[in-house]
Amino acid sequence: MVEVTPRHAAAAAYVAAAVNLTAGLVMLLALRQGIPAGESDLPARIAYVTGHTLTWRLGWLVWNLAAISLLGFFVALAATWRDRAPILCELALLCAAGGLAADLGAETILAAVSPGLAGETYATVESIAVALTGYLGNGLYAVGGILLTWAGRRELPPGLLWLAAAVWTAAMWLSVATLASSAAGQFASAAVLMPLFVLWAGLTGRWLSDRAS
Repeated sequence: MVEVTPRHAAAAAYVAAAVNLTAGLVMLLALRQGIPAGESDLPARIAYVTGHTLTWRLGWLVWNLAAISLLGFFVALAATWRDRAPILCELALLCAAGGLAADLGAETILAAVSPGLAGETYATVESIAVALTGYLGNGLYAVGGILLTWAGRRELPPGLLWLAAAVWTAAMWLSVATLASSAAGQFASAAVLMPLFVLWAGLTGRWLSDRAS
């Protein structure tokens, strides 16, 4: 694993917070009407994606960047705590890398394959992509985050530990809601998860910056 200073780790945290905040806004403004959690009517989703294909694809590109920034943040945290808990950190990165693969695969399907499809074909492709990102990808991120938080539990301030617990609880909630095909649960859990994660990443970045001073 490469050497990562507290200053570099703080930068990775800030980048993850900023890019995921942007992704959350993109979801609300450009993608929500094309996903089951935002629009329950399948024909309406298909019509939206067909009529806004460029916006749809650019929006998922932003989410690609958010996923990559999350892995970068995890790498920075793993490097910070690898001497204390090397096995936990390695397992966390394996989970995060698996989550990234599932996430990017799902977002690629949504961006590149879904536009132009119709009817049951669209519904089948959409359900596969949603399961990949909402259940598998998000679930693996959550497990990785839990492992990293446990690895750093003796160094993180109590406030950040409690906030991390809330983040990963919301992430697991999203995975369960996706597995249960609950659009309402997916919407509610994502609405809780995104601001909590952005806040936690930003505050963790500030804590790392203070360590670097």
